[in-house]
Amino acid sequence: MCQRMKLIRRRNLVQALICQTALPRLGSAGPPLPTRRIDEMTSREVELYLKGGGDLAFIPFGPVSGHGVFIPMGMHAHWANALSLLLAEKANGLVFPATFTCFAGATRTFRGTVSFPIEEQVATLKRIARTLHAAGFRRTVLVAGINPEDTGGIIAARELFDESEVPYFYLQGSRLLEVPEIKAMYAGYPGNFGETVIEMASLRILGRERPIPMAEWAQELKPSGYLDQPVEIADDVHRMRRVGAVGFRYFEEKQHGGAGTAGIMFKGRSDIDLAVEVLHRCAELALPALQSLAHYQKWLADHPTEYIKATDRVEGK
Repeated sequence: MCQRMKLIRRRNLVQALICQTALPRLGSAGPPLPTRRIDEMTSREVELYLKGGGDLAFIPFGPVSGHGVFIPMGMHAHWANALSLLLAEKANGLVFPATFTCFAGATRTFRGTVSFPIEEQVATLKRIARTLHAAGFRRTVLVAGINPEDTGGIIAARELFDESEVPYFYLQGSRLLEVPEIKAMYAGYPGNFGETVIEMASLRILGRERPIPMAEWAQELKPSGYLDQPVEIADDVHRMRRVGAVGFRYFEEKQHGGAGTAGIMFKGRSDIDLAVEVLHRCAELALPALQSLAHYQKWLADHPTEYIKATDRVEGK
């Protein structure tokens, strides 16, 4: 037991160092939080957090889904969870355990994938968000990595608002990666800066780092234009995607995540170190949106719903 406690304390210290911040105090007399993860806190610690003025909960989610040879299957949820933890550290929030009850899309042909209907994902997210909000978490944020779980997250946030008039924020990691400032951080990287290296960085932030799968192969430079469909139908599927959407599935291991790279030295350091820095900056860039959520909620509370009334040129002039 003593050894286990040492390991837990060491992990929490490592996480604090990774997040580049000490855990802030909730009040002048309150002790520092032992963790930002709700499942590792006592109910009293959660209560004291709320009584001390905390009101922010992050709900990361993503499927267990096949990602080929280089990427662990929980990558999407790991990404969302790591981003949530960084945001919680920087904005004084707490993180609910990652939810894997999600739609997995085209990856159902990989063994180990478990896909849930979108309506089940939506119902699960809504139950968690509603319950946390009722407990005192006024700002409740659903956090995803990328698609296909984004569909359920967006629907859940929309339905929660329509049912309660309380805004629930949906945040997506892949959108932050598209910000020009973030792209500039890895400009010139010789590999494909994407889910493979983001996963390795996410696991490090979560204190769950593992060896890079197929490490030598992962370091090899690969063409970025892997076809994700058989050559006989690739053009057809891509034409439909360009103007809309169509159901599809994967047929070969390399069709999902096959172009990924990790373990490459870039500008004198590991690409995983760079990806950790990228995720930190992503979290920082998301902070103004959390402030906007608070302002938006207050403004809506002061402006109850009512039917729109004609005000311009009501006399037909």
